[in-house]
Amino acid sequence: MKKTKILSFVLAFVLLLCSCSKEQETVGGNYMFATGKAGGTYYSLGTCLASVWDKYSQSSTNIATTTGSVSNIEMLLKENADIGFVQNDILYYALEGQEMYEENKQRGVSVVANLYTESAQFVVNASTDIMTIPDLNGKTVAVGEYGTATEAAARKILEAYGITYDMITVKYQTFSEAMSGLSSGSIDAAFAVSSLPSANILEYSQTREIRLLPISLTQSAAFKRSCPFFSDGMILNDVYGTEQSVSTVCIDVLLICRSNIPTANIYSLTKALFDNTDEIVSGHAKGGDINAVAASETAVGSFHAGAKQYYDALGEEPASSAQSESSGESSEENSGE
Repeated sequence: MKKTKILSFVLAFVLLLCSCSKEQETVGGNYMFATGKAGGTYYSLGTCLASVWDKYSQSSTNIATTTGSVSNIEMLLKENADIGFVQNDILYYALEGQEMYEENKQRGVSVVANLYTESAQFVVNASTDIMTIPDLNGKTVAVGEYGTATEAAARKILEAYGITYDMITVKYQTFSEAMSGLSSGSIDAAFAVSSLPSANILEYSQTREIRLLPISLTQSAAFKRSCPFFSDGMILNDVYGTEQSVSTVCIDVLLICRSNIPTANIYSLTKALFDNTDEIVSGHAKGGDINAVAASETAVGSFHAGAKQYYDALGEEPASSAQSESSGESSEENSGE
């Protein structure tokens, strides 16, 4: 009788271990993915990533169309979304309490991966005498919609060259509106931040000769301190058929998540992403830019413990501006809500 009880106990314990092991392997969840405008890069790439996640990590991912980085962070902070895309400059402003987050530092979001870069682009008609950014003094410049990541980047770059908004006529326009303005002559220059090539600029350059203004600021220690999210880049002349290649500054597009999502879940999503990049490459043009080595480095924010676990297993220690955040099994208070 005693042996029977012992055997029963051992069997029950083994079954419990098996159950726990199976539960650990099944870490899929239901996720809301904040992307971007329908038809845009964030939306289409997000749809591709969601398909891979749902296929390989036993998850169910819903896509949310948004206006981009600023709204994506807000959705994560309010727990209306679990995962999202964000430009690293906007994440920096949120973490440091600057720009649209002035005096209101945010917490509760972590980096999953550094996906690809976007380039800053000042576009003018080649027929003008505008050769450099200082030449924009007294001109009409489209800087993007008010309060957006694009507008903030335009203002930072202009100010670094000594051009303040009171020295130009500012137009808060979408880039498609700006292209129309360049065509009609109602504006002198248009600013964009996008992956290369920008569809709008490329289309415009098919019928008109354009010039890109060179941007070379990252050698400045003061600029690096105020804008650590910018990195050096080049726009080669064959991108838009311009006369010359020009230097520029770039920002990174990050995949972020709520910090309180369990470690195992984010590990599973990260693993599914980088174990199946071939499917992402075949599903979206930006897939070719996504790799685990580049993804494990960020100038802004800290990695989620689940993402860090994946990169550590590859021998790629995440290089970030801060320590990896904990898995956050319990919700972290957001100061901005």
